[in-house]
Amino acid sequence: MGLNLITRDAQFEDKQLHAAVAELGNAVIALFWEGEEPRLGTLTVTLPDRSSASLLGDRDRQLGLILGAQITAMTGKMSLVSTNLPQSLGDAAGRPLLLLARDIIGGRGILDE
Repeated sequence: MGLNLITRDAQFEDKQLHAAVAELGNAVIALFWEGEEPRLGTLTVTLPDRSSASLLGDRDRQLGLILGAQITAMTGKMSLVSTNLPQSLGDAAGRPLLLLARDIIGGRGILDE
């Protein structure tokens, strides 16, 4: 079995947001970033019992925890989430990123493959 990375993009204001998700046997790894080049950002983990923690960084911590909770709820697996967004976007990008996550994991994403 190979590692399948699924990506999606969304426009928010004048920024291009990106998401990439890989599913492992016991976890989902999700990367969210703005701009052309993928970058590691604030790193959070959410366990299947919904406990969560911030592992690295602070700027997008709350957004990473929210995304992780949604991903874990949809998959029943541990989620490791990286968010790397400009400070100017702040939490305003939360809704488009949640929609990207649901698009990848929900109806047309990893749960169907």
